[in-house]
Amino acid sequence: MITPDGSCAVCFSITIPRLFPFCQALLISLLKGTIFIPMDNKRTLQTVFMFALFALLFVLILGMLHPFFTVILWTILLYIILNPLHHRCVSRLNAQKKLYEFRRHVLAGVFSVGTLIIIIGPLITIATLLVQQMLSFLHAVEDFINRNPDFLTSSEIGKSVLGFIDRFNLDFIDLNSTDLRTNLIKFIQQYSSRIVSTGATVLSSTGNFLVSVLFVTFALYFCFLDGRYLASLLAQAIPINPQYMSALMKKFAEITRHLFSGYILVALYQGFAAFIIMSIFRVQGSLLFAVILMFASFIPLFGAALVWLPMGIVICATDSLLKGILFLVLCGICVSFLDNFLRPMFLKDRIKVHPLVIFFAILGGLKVFGMNGLLLGPMIIILFFTVLDLLVNSEAAVPTEITDSAE
Repeated sequence: MITPDGSCAVCFSITIPRLFPFCQALLISLLKGTIFIPMDNKRTLQTVFMFALFALLFVLILGMLHPFFTVILWTILLYIILNPLHHRCVSRLNAQKKLYEFRRHVLAGVFSVGTLIIIIGPLITIATLLVQQMLSFLHAVEDFINRNPDFLTSSEIGKSVLGFIDRFNLDFIDLNSTDLRTNLIKFIQQYSSRIVSTGATVLSSTGNFLVSVLFVTFALYFCFLDGRYLASLLAQAIPINPQYMSALMKKFAEITRHLFSGYILVALYQGFAAFIIMSIFRVQGSLLFAVILMFASFIPLFGAALVWLPMGIVICATDSLLKGILFLVLCGICVSFLDNFLRPMFLKDRIKVHPLVIFFAILGGLKVFGMNGLLLGPMIIILFFTVLDLLVNSEAAVPTEITDSAE
């Protein structure tokens, strides 16, 4: 009751301190079982409380690990890919000899550090050369437009280029402008400055990148040492049937290895082969086009031909017919034709998902997860179908079990 002299506030201040000891005593009584509650209700309360506590702790753990998501992801992927080779090397060590544990630790260190050196070194070199070639290519296009101001409006090739730009234009270039050449040059200059600023941003974040590399090396070292033990702990912690959990973890490892070998390695081979051929034919921006071809190789049906076929036609039209035909033949055999043998050899029908689904999974993964989505997208799709298959098989097994028990 509220009184003019403020007795409500006094009552409130007296009640609150007494309320907390009461709640504390009630909670202790519930835990000790001194307050009578029906057994079913008591178990329900305990179950709800434990699940609420588990959910709270799980959310807190996710929040703590979120900044290291990329580090953890690539550590797990590298461990899964390299674990068979590492296990083969460890199995050759004699566990009965002295210094076995020391040798095992040294081997884990060699694998973790060596893996990062093999990956990071070429990656930094390729990224640096790629930025240089992108800038050189854009400057070459700008010089060509300045030297041929009527190319886009008078020639058939120029009109085709305008049609292509109009098809994929996102209002960056005003094709209805009277001074189209100036508009295009302005766009190229803006894009060049954007590449330079992006490169400066990457250089400024080199410290963070090196820290991430150190974290990956550190985590990979302990995965090589105790990976099997950590995997068994994870399997026991997840409340899923052990048979299903074992099948899921086995499928996850298989998917990772087969995606890497059947898609990533084949794409890297195609990009490397295209880079060698383009360098032999002295194509300007060969590394840039090789990287574009590598990503185009994921497109079903056409794949890498979307890059090397128009390039060969341009060489035939602008340079030499014989040179262009030779370029097309080499790219057709060494880039696209060998893909028909390499991909089935690596996959061997282990990933029974249509390539179109894989393609859209890669695009969706890149959009949602960034570069991590290159592998995460297809893995999520294939794991979804794996879980669905396990659920269907488990549902189909129920009537059989009932029939057997009835007999």
